[in-house]
Amino acid sequence: MAGLAAPRYAILGGGSVTAEYYLPAFQLLGALERVVVVDPSPTALETLAARFPGLRVAEGGGERGVGQPVDAVIVAAPNALHVPSSRLALEQGHHVLCEKPLALGEAACAALVELAADRRKLLKVAMSRRYLPTWRLAREMVARGELGAVREIEVCDRATFGWRPRSFSFFAPEAGGVLADMGVHYLDWLATLVGPLRPLSYADDARGGVESNLDFALESEAGVAVELRLSRTRQGEQFVRIGCEGGEIRIDKANEREITVGAAGAAPRRVASLAPFRNNGRWPENFVGSFCDMLADFEGALAGRGAGDLADGADAAHAAALIEWAYARRAARPARKPGPPGALITGASGFIGGRLLDRLAHEGDGVRVTARSPATMPNVARYAIDVAQTDVLDAEGVRRAVEGVRRVYHLAVDGGSADQRRITLEGTRNVVEAAIAAGAECVVVLSTMYVFGFPESAAPLDETAPYRPYGGVYGQSKAAMERWCLDRARTSGRTRIVVLNPSNVFGPRGGAYTSMPYELARGGGFCWISDGTGVCNYTFVDNVVDAILRAAEVPQAHGERFIVSDGSVTWRDFLGPLIPGEPDDYPSYAPAELEALHRRLERFEPKALARALIGSPEVRAAAKKSRLIRTASKLVGVAGPRPTPVAPSGACPDAAVALPPPWLAQLYGPAKTRFSSAKAERILEWRPRVGLAEAQALTRAWLDDMDA
Repeated sequence: MAGLAAPRYAILGGGSVTAEYYLPAFQLLGALERVVVVDPSPTALETLAARFPGLRVAEGGGERGVGQPVDAVIVAAPNALHVPSSRLALEQGHHVLCEKPLALGEAACAALVELAADRRKLLKVAMSRRYLPTWRLAREMVARGELGAVREIEVCDRATFGWRPRSFSFFAPEAGGVLADMGVHYLDWLATLVGPLRPLSYADDARGGVESNLDFALESEAGVAVELRLSRTRQGEQFVRIGCEGGEIRIDKANEREITVGAAGAAPRRVASLAPFRNNGRWPENFVGSFCDMLADFEGALAGRGAGDLADGADAAHAAALIEWAYARRAARPARKPGPPGALITGASGFIGGRLLDRLAHEGDGVRVTARSPATMPNVARYAIDVAQTDVLDAEGVRRAVEGVRRVYHLAVDGGSADQRRITLEGTRNVVEAAIAAGAECVVVLSTMYVFGFPESAAPLDETAPYRPYGGVYGQSKAAMERWCLDRARTSGRTRIVVLNPSNVFGPRGGAYTSMPYELARGGGFCWISDGTGVCNYTFVDNVVDAILRAAEVPQAHGERFIVSDGSVTWRDFLGPLIPGEPDDYPSYAPAELEALHRRLERFEPKALARALIGSPEVRAAAKKSRLIRTASKLVGVAGPRPTPVAPSGACPDAAVALPPPWLAQLYGPAKTRFSSAKAERILEWRPRVGLAEAQALTRAWLDDMDA
């Protein structure tokens, strides 16, 4: 192959990886004028051209290939297109740098390697994380044997999905799940660290779709034990721990510059490379810098100077063989009944909607879900289901989504955007009207007990109580939505409409009444309100799902609303078993006390403070002593040292603690209102199947697993 001095590139695919990494890297390399982005979407190309002035773009791809006079093609299309796109590029006479994974099977990788050799073209794989300063430094230390031989490696990468793919094809079964997306990086890098790996055991949560959570055990030829735990739905730790004869090396994913080295008998130390990249500091020491270094290696290979750390087809084949082995050992998918889906779920990516999807998909009746964005898909994509890409505000899209289904479960909600009221009211109308027009059997609409407020009452409150919405726009819009639904039920013909008012829902994957108090307690930001003596009306998520399904089955439920609540206990009795430590470990404030403590804080400018915290070691050091700085840093999302619990009730917090947020008084407050589910028991024949103690134990086990 003749060396290329200034190669011309086509990037095949204008999605997120191109926009966030490849194009910024080419800018830093001063080579953007040698790049053309090829994509079938004019909208995607227009967006890129506006963001990167001077960038050349061209519509194309697919069977047409790049259709441009270039020397090399970077394949950044969806995973399922990597093999055909790489093959076509090689056949058209281009060198290829393909995004990971090259393929999900060893044979497909081998075929591409053979084709590249036959055409005398380079075939390289963009394993960009090889180039991260921390990964490179750890590998160099292992290669030098600074802590002796490696004995074991633990990889834990648990985080809720933060990527923003442009296409739903990102979650197609043929594209693979978190193992093919993030796991392939680890499988590739670990092989460079300890040599080829062989698989021992594998388990994931795919149920006909792609996995979001997995556990993979492997070992090297030298007997190094490797444990790989990955998640797209569980927020937890993200690290690599390399256990050696003489200590351990730890990489924390959030820190892309430094590693922690702990030699046996010595205090751990932070280590950073003085020159992580070849350019002596002109590239940022982060993932974009890694792409710069990777592209420099590729350009060096094109020029005949060697490929540096670039992965090749043989590396890709090793990782693909491991992925292929793992996917062959998945649990059998649930059998689906023939015909159109039996149910449509809006809000399936949420807490309760996800649990309902679990149940319906397991029963095999066929499910369709609506989804606004691929970014919300990690739990949903685990199943082989129909996905209708639409927003509930799109009446025509909703109409198409409802076609052919018997039952509609409307759980979609927007708790934070400016369109919250519109999504609740107009979105619900669109769903209900589409169901009626399609002749659906029923629509179950999920509301909230917040529509009743928390009035003082000696007797348990039931559905005859007047509306007293609580929670601002959320409660007000839900109340208005309910009124419309119940009124529309009078003229809905054969389509039944049922409204459910669950109390505080908790359980695995829960937020406000599950993970949030747990995380606040871990971080020192939790307190009891009035000693936790207020009343909590609670419902375990599986019991809510039971009620939703019963509401769809019972004809007498039409035109009615039902409070769904497992029971009532004090906040201390409810949250005590869910948070770390003992209930008495946490202080108590009356609502007025907590509000007064927050008024004592000085005013500050969050953005300026965030910049100072990030940029100044002196300020970060001072944060360890400053209550104001520590509280502010939590509010603006700047990581700091974990605070300790706040001071006892009535005292001003000392200078080394964080202050609980004032809204705890509204969320876990002193109200004594109790709600009655007697109507649901009578008409729906619903009763809580999972008791409180069992539900708390299941929830706490999930929380502890998240924290492991």
